[in-house]
Amino acid sequence: MNKFLFFFVLTLSTLLTVNAGANNNDSEEYLILKGDTLWGISDAQLEDTFLWPKLWNVNPHIEHPDLIYPGIKIRIPSREELMQMQPAPPKQVPATRKAGKKRAHTRKAQVKRKYIIDKNLFISSGWIDEGFPSIGTISYSPGDRTVIGRDDIAYLDFDTIEKPDIAVALIVRKETVINKQFYVIRDMKIVKHPVTGEILGHHIRIAGILKVIGSDSEMTKAIITSSFEDINIGDGLMPYEDLAPPFVPDMARTPDINGHIVESHTNSVLSDEGSVIFLDKGQIDGIIEGDIYTVFSDPPSKRPIGKIQVVLLKPTTSNAVILESDYEIVTGAQWGHLQ
Repeated sequence: MNKFLFFFVLTLSTLLTVNAGANNNDSEEYLILKGDTLWGISDAQLEDTFLWPKLWNVNPHIEHPDLIYPGIKIRIPSREELMQMQPAPPKQVPATRKAGKKRAHTRKAQVKRKYIIDKNLFISSGWIDEGFPSIGTISYSPGDRTVIGRDDIAYLDFDTIEKPDIAVALIVRKETVINKQFYVIRDMKIVKHPVTGEILGHHIRIAGILKVIGSDSEMTKAIITSSFEDINIGDGLMPYEDLAPPFVPDMARTPDINGHIVESHTNSVLSDEGSVIFLDKGQIDGIIEGDIYTVFSDPPSKRPIGKIQVVLLKPTTSNAVILESDYEIVTGAQWGHLQ
């Protein structure tokens, strides 16, 4: 009887081991290399970047998706297995047990969210606007300098405003304007669609930020607090508001929307990774911040050469940052959903 029981247990154990191995036949072990990301591994190993959250969830030893280091091993199931998985709840990191406490408590991992793009680049890149939204100009700098920068003094002129409905123009000479901030803006060029020739608007770029500190001889006096490029006498002014790029989304979309790149933030024909480019589709077309699209080479080949992510929306246009590119991306190139 004991022998029979022994062989029964041994047989059952063997079957369970075989079955467990069968369930993992489609999985493989991967050794993290320098520069690896879950996004990149999902792209290279599974041909689908958007499977990275599920890849993270099947590797519980990785506490944070950004904290993967060379030498760590991860399990990569098959693409089919990951596709069938239901989205898992956010991971939790166990809290340390305090002395004298009998229970261990858990808390959610404090994940510091990241911007899609550097904040200064996001601000300085500007946008495409119907007109030039200036409410005044930089009219003078001590020493008759025509180019100024951070910490320099500038005098502002709001008397030439042709927009009397803007409230700030009515209070500019009152004490309430002291310590008010303004963006220094520049009308870079009129942007035309590279294919249709349609005028899309003006490329408005932010050159810096200034703050009103008083007045001299009835002239409004300001100091340049930030400069993203040289600031020129004659540059325009726009009321300040806090601008920040969107955070990296937990799951980015790639809707079936297509268009063309119409301009770059540097007004150059060629752009590479990290550059901001402008698209001919916007909010009314269904685009949202964080969307990711593929950039294609010129016909007749039309093959993928890069990826871009939307960071700013306007009604009919939008800004995107180039996440990756195999070649320099040309103004006029097509972008959209990879079929």
